[in-house]
Amino acid sequence: MRYPYTLILLHWTTAALMVALAISGLLYSYQIVGSNALIFHQWGGQLLMILVFIWIGTRLVFRLGPRNPDHGWWEKMLAALVKGALYLLLVAYVVSGYVTASGLRSTELVFPINVAFARSDAGDLFLEIHIALKWALLVVLSLHVIGTLKHSLIDRDDTFRNIWITKKG
Repeated sequence: MRYPYTLILLHWTTAALMVALAISGLLYSYQIVGSNALIFHQWGGQLLMILVFIWIGTRLVFRLGPRNPDHGWWEKMLAALVKGALYLLLVAYVVSGYVTASGLRSTELVFPINVAFARSDAGDLFLEIHIALKWALLVVLSLHVIGTLKHSLIDRDDTFRNIWITKKG
């Protein structure tokens, strides 16, 4: 059973946006590109925040997704842990980035939070959290990709094909 096409589109849009945000963050951090990378990063981060909350709402309300009876209990538990960790990290990541961006002199945020708070020591802590969370997010995303590769290359089941953009054939 395949995922609904809207969920497939949401999955790959989120993945593409996360790659673009990682690249823009690196380009800005290493001063390869000027403020345009930061502007894109802020707008992309706000879009990611919306997508993450759509993901979480969709998962909570509809419990969508095919269940493969051939998967072992440990695979199901590990997949649930990785997905849960991914959602928690993404929420923390976009919130910490939002607080951090609110303290900038020129911000592209639609509804920036209190500038005094964002520029305080607590705001600096959010920047440190944002930087640290990128590594935790990278680890969890790597586990997600490794699980996908296991299902595709070792188990040779339909797990990846169920979320791929094109229909299997």
